[in-house]
Amino acid sequence: MAGELKNISNEEFRSIFDQYYPMLFHLGKEYLQDEDEAKEVAQNAFVKLWEIRESLSTESNIRNFLYTIAKNNCLNCLKRREVLAVHHDRMKYLEMHFNYEALNRMDHQYLEFSELKEKIEEAISGLSENCRRVFYMSRFEDKSNKEIAAALDVTVKTVEAHMTKALKHLRKELKDYLPVLLVITNFLN
Repeated sequence: MAGELKNISNEEFRSIFDQYYPMLFHLGKEYLQDEDEAKEVAQNAFVKLWEIRESLSTESNIRNFLYTIAKNNCLNCLKRREVLAVHHDRMKYLEMHFNYEALNRMDHQYLEFSELKEKIEEAISGLSENCRRVFYMSRFEDKSNKEIAAALDVTVKTVEAHMTKALKHLRKELKDYLPVLLVITNFLN
């Protein structure tokens, strides 16, 4: 039959497929323990057979040829799984390592943030009552200058003047913390 593969019809190829597909599927399922991969292994063996059908000699054994292709496809799947498992394990290790590093740095960063928060509160408490009130309304209550002016019954220019004084004072008091403050510039600008 192999010698006839060069001029095989679709019906004849379908007959070969029907005859050998169950064996190849079973082989794939046995080794891969996955029906989808087993189907793919079996189908790929027939694709390969179709692609090289004209180069097969008359002595070729179709059954052995399909079995060898399917076996090699199973081995390739298993190797791919192994590579993916190693990669997955590596990714899990890296994730764990980064989490460990983040936790390690957290105490230090938390202390820096706590210290910074304390210094900011200290600097704010050094503002005059009016400046402090305007600053809090602007930065913590997210009010516009117009809203602050209306709430305090002052002009917008007065609010702007208090904000300018407050920011100037805070920049002066917190100059040593400038690198950290750059991260939270939205807070002070």
